[in-house]
Formats: sequence, C-alpha cells, structure tokens
Amino acid sequence: MKNQGTLAVLLLLAGGLIYSAAQYPRDTVQSQRRGADAAVRTAAWHGPSRGTPRFAAETLDARVERLLEKAMRDVAAYQDTTRFVCKLPAEVGPVPLLDAVDAYLRGLPGSRGDPAMLRDLHRAARHGNWLAKVQVYLSRDGQQAPDDATPFRTISLLEWMQEHHIGALYAAIGDAAGVSHPRRARVDKALSSIDLYAAMHHNYPSQYKVGRELLRSGDARQAAVGRRMLDCAARALPVYRQMVGESTQGARG
Repeated sequence: MKNQGTLAVLLLLAGGLIYSAAQYPRDTVQSQRRGADAAVRTAAWHGPSRGTPRFAAETLDARVERLLEKAMRDVAAYQDTTRFVCKLPAEVGPVPLLDAVDAYLRGLPGSRGDPAMLRDLHRAARHGNWLAKVQVYLSRDGQQAPDDATPFRTISLLEWMQEHHIGALYAAIGDAAGVSHPRRARVDKALSSIDLYAAMHHNYPSQYKVGRELLRSGDARQAAVGRRMLDCAARALPVYRQMVGESTQGARG
C-alpha cells in the first residue's frame, strides 16, 4: 500500500470486517465459491451489484485503496459553504419505512443490540431506504466478518456510498481518523475539510456540528449558512430536530 496510515483509517472505519477477512482468508476454492454465491444473493440492496466477487483476481486491499483515493479526492475539492443547499432525506434518495430509521436513531446506543429495531432497520434498507443503508453499515462497527461474503457486502456498500457522495461515509472517515490520532483531534478543534464535505452532502449530524461553528464565526454570511444548516438538520428527522432544536431556536431568537 502506498499510504498505510490512511488505509488503516478506512479499515478501522469498516469495523474490522474487511481487515479480518483479508488477514484470515478461506483456504479452499469451495469456501470462496460459497461466499461469492452468498454475496450475490444477499448484497443487492446494499448498492449496485459488482457481480460475483473474484477474491483471487482482485484483492480487497486494492478495492479499499481505490475507494479511499476517490473519497480523498472528493474531500480535497473546495467546499463553498455559501452554496449550501438543504435537501431532506426524501430529496436525496428513497426513504421507505423512514419511521424505522428514526426509531433506531432515537434508541442509540441501545438499539444496536435490540433485535426488533435492527430487524426493522434492515427491512427498511432492503426496501431501498438510503438512510437505513448508512445505519446498517455503521451498526457493524467492531464486528468480525462471519464469512467470505460479509467483506464483499461491506466494501460494496462503501463503494455505493462514495459513488453517491453520501456525507455519512466522509463523516465516518473523519471519526475514524480522530480515533486513530486522538492527540491531533484534541489539539485541532477547527472544522476540517471532511466536516465541511459531509455537511454539504446531506449528513445531518455534520450539519449540526458545522452549523454551530459557523454561527460562532463572526462572519454574517457564514452565520446565515450555519443557521440554514441547523434548520435543515432539524427538519430532516424528528430525532435530529431533538438534537438541534435548542440551537436553532437560539439562532432564530
């Protein structure tokens, strides 16, 4: 790998799923075939199908590196916050069974271990809810890959998120970088380019974070953008409205 440190961030972001499969691959062709078949059967709702995974011809490491390079190119582009456009979840993509996503988010962190909430979340994802897909991915953090198909599903979902510029992917990369470099995260309190990119691309928690900072910037134009971001996050879902309600009320007052 050309950039082992950056790769480690994305491997951490993937919750150990890709890493564990890369470190402990199945030895037999039969096992690979079973994993590939399972991936084709079950991965379709995570994003566009890549066909049968070819573990021998294309390593998971190579796909991870390509994904990360694309994501970093995205973030490197200048983000003009004055061009912020609020899009509610239904304006970004399909959101069937949105109540299940809202209930799951309200229940965090306990909902990660609640079978009923997880079942409803996965059902929403299978029906194409893009917010549910994001939360399904994030809910895997820290888990080990149970089979050959799981790393394929995970990297396919990550690729889908990058292709659609889903801000939650970039926010998660930023969070993983903070975990990897806690001292740097404590020292550098300024908004990062990742924060800005995620907020500009419909990640509502990032809009809350960035919006609050822009309100404090002392710049009237940026403060107006910050107010719009907070309003947008508050209108996205009831759970986000609870998160930012006091801030938006203060901004209006």
